[in-house]
Amino acid sequence: MAYIGLDVGTAGCKASVMDSSGAILAYKYQEYKLTSPKEGYVEIDARIVWESVKKVLFYIAEEHKDIRALAIASFGEAVVLLDKNNNVLDKSIYYSDIRGSEEVSDILAVSDREKVQQLTGMPINPMYSANKLMWIKKHKKETYDDAVKIMLFGDYITYMLTGEAVVDFSLASRTMLLDIRQETWADEFADSLGLDTRRFSRLTRSGTPIAYLSSHLSAELGFEGKVLVVAGGHDQPLAALGAGAVYAGDSVDGMGSSECITLVLNKDAISPQMYAHNFCCEPFVLKDRFITLAFNTSSGTSIKWYRDCIERERAAEYGLSGKNFFAELDKECVDSPSSLLFLPHVAGSGTPYMDASMGGALLGIRMGSTKEQIYRAVLEGICLEMMLNIELLSSCGIDLKDLTAVGGASKSSRLMQIKADIMNREIKTLTSEESGTVGLGILCGYALGDYKDIESTAKLFAKTQKTYLPDSSSAMIYKEKLEPYMRIYPALQRIWKGNI
Repeated sequence: MAYIGLDVGTAGCKASVMDSSGAILAYKYQEYKLTSPKEGYVEIDARIVWESVKKVLFYIAEEHKDIRALAIASFGEAVVLLDKNNNVLDKSIYYSDIRGSEEVSDILAVSDREKVQQLTGMPINPMYSANKLMWIKKHKKETYDDAVKIMLFGDYITYMLTGEAVVDFSLASRTMLLDIRQETWADEFADSLGLDTRRFSRLTRSGTPIAYLSSHLSAELGFEGKVLVVAGGHDQPLAALGAGAVYAGDSVDGMGSSECITLVLNKDAISPQMYAHNFCCEPFVLKDRFITLAFNTSSGTSIKWYRDCIERERAAEYGLSGKNFFAELDKECVDSPSSLLFLPHVAGSGTPYMDASMGGALLGIRMGSTKEQIYRAVLEGICLEMMLNIELLSSCGIDLKDLTAVGGASKSSRLMQIKADIMNREIKTLTSEESGTVGLGILCGYALGDYKDIESTAKLFAKTQKTYLPDSSSAMIYKEKLEPYMRIYPALQRIWKGNI
């Protein structure tokens, strides 16, 4: 008896098989790529994603014959447009694509910023589906007109698996077209933008049974029994669920190429001040609970920049020998806080600035500066950026409890200790590296009646591997360092914009 957690990401899709005790039994990953047809354009092809999904499911079906249910998590914002024959009409515009930027002024021309934010939980920003759809309607009208169905990637894959067009509230909110309190499509707001919500999928809550995998697809993929497809959701809340974050104040730090702190909120914690810092308010898996996201698009990417820019030759040598280069960097890293400051915006910034045009910065270089100090400054910059976000959340009346770190970068004990010192709080890591697919497995088991409730199951499955405690002397140094760090971006912006 097992469940499949299918995670549809931007660089690839992965499927994990989980048994009812929460143990991961199997894992399969299939890579694909974002494409950039011109500068500023970023696209993903839903057809390639679908074929990749079938490959990982075919592999799972070969290895495991006792699959009972499947749930899907996916990235948000990017939309898939289908014609009357269910053909994909075009590649999907990724959230970081510049298209949709001009549509911000179009939205503000017909809508009040504060009302939109209170209605949808999203600060008006070019990243959301509404902006991308407005751009498509304006510049590719025939494509928009031919679209019978408009989906995000999670409900697109669900539709291809079952024939049912259903989307959960968390993923639907990434369109900026969901009324987050009424849990309905915001028809009046969409109409004011010239968008038709009747083409969108039916709304439901995460963990709701949708339909069984279609018989012809079961035969094609090799599944022997009936597989129930259960409503999943947006990848961030599902990763939080799998890491045991279910109550207000619980938070999870997902650390990969980008980094995102997902914080669970009660509805009375929603504050208008959040939106001023680009913090969203998104429905959570559980009713009357929400999440907000604080993220940096350049977290792990900054570490890769250091490797490829400063340590390229040595990294190549280690790659050929099979050695773990990042583990070696951690050993060589200086033990004490660096005198340097690093702004980790090498692939743009996330919250609070949401600025894709600015780059990163390294400050304080002297003749005696070493690459080991620079590497530590990179790790510190990643953590200081997230601490800045925590401080801003606190100013909105939203406080974090102890933080749980998941994802590839959480394996670095050096980085985790720096994070504990900078944030001056306990940082826990988990025994399971697949919190997202664990969260999906919990939803599957709950839908089948194998678990009594979601909260206690999530807490049970989130097993702590290690706890990092802050060092008081380092924490004091970093507290002083945060103030000059927070001045870097505004100063650079004035320089680049010519206002100094």
